[in-house]
Amino acid sequence: MRAEKKLLLEEIKSYLKAAPAFVLMGYHKMDPNITADFRNDVAETGGGFYVVKKRIFLKAANELGIALKKEMLEGHLGFVYSGEDTVSIAKTVYKYKKSHEDMITILGGSFEGKICSSEDVKAISELSNKNEMRAQVLGVLEAPMSEMISLIEALLTSVIHCIDQKMEKDAQSS
Repeated sequence: MRAEKKLLLEEIKSYLKAAPAFVLMGYHKMDPNITADFRNDVAETGGGFYVVKKRIFLKAANELGIALKKEMLEGHLGFVYSGEDTVSIAKTVYKYKKSHEDMITILGGSFEGKICSSEDVKAISELSNKNEMRAQVLGVLEAPMSEMISLIEALLTSVIHCIDQKMEKDAQSS
């Protein structure tokens, strides 16, 4: 193996080791402007997009114990690796797939060490990302608290209202 290919192999292995998830995609006639936009959107989620030769990618995956089938990889291979937010990567890939059906094919991926089919990746892309989940949890926690505050406020208001009426009644009596 030539030195350039060894460097490429090591680089791919480092991405695979560091990333908690990756999505494999096939692409065909992808415009450079679309590719640049795609790379930027993926980078915003903390990940990266890498175009790689199938043989080198398969060798890197096999050396790391990731079992991929060569038949799974058809066409030109794009490798999208994630940062911390793995769901955002799947969402970004599927957003581009919807708008560029003829150019992008989702081949599969790996999430938390499990090999996933393209259908699994699609299901993951439909999940809430970290920020959406945090908002949902806060909403669940906040609802009972705001209800309790409203109840206490209503009780205090009614007590004050009763005292005011008693004072008015005493003032009218005297």
